[in-house]
Amino acid sequence: MGLGKRIRALRERAGITQEELAQRLGVTPSAVGNYERDISHPKEEVLYRLFSALSCEPNELFSDYYNVKLSPAQLHIMKYRELDEHGRELVDACTEIEHRRCFDGLTTVAARSFGRNETPEKIRLKKRKGAGSILDQPDYKE
Repeated sequence: MGLGKRIRALRERAGITQEELAQRLGVTPSAVGNYERDISHPKEEVLYRLFSALSCEPNELFSDYYNVKLSPAQLHIMKYRELDEHGRELVDACTEIEHRRCFDGLTTVAARSFGRNETPEKIRLKKRKGAGSILDQPDYKE
């Protein structure tokens, strides 16, 4: 798969049209069409915006030209990108809690199981004064 086909695949994965991508990149829709048909290639400054607009890394866009062995971190990032907004919000919240625990002290979180046959487990960690997160608030009412 060439660069143009990869741009198109990533655009379609992101669920945006050529016109929407063109607007995000600051180019014309015909320029995006030319990129996708390998008639022309984006300039350097457009490439940087392309990574952001398509939520991809350079390695993902240029994977046909540069073969990277997938590390556990890269596999995690690939899975993260496939999540919907709610899934990303949960991962972001957990990442923030764990970062604080490792570098700022301990944080209290409420944990529950999302499996059908599993019973929720409570986790108690020492909460730093003034620390808070979206997981501190229940998402249901009893």
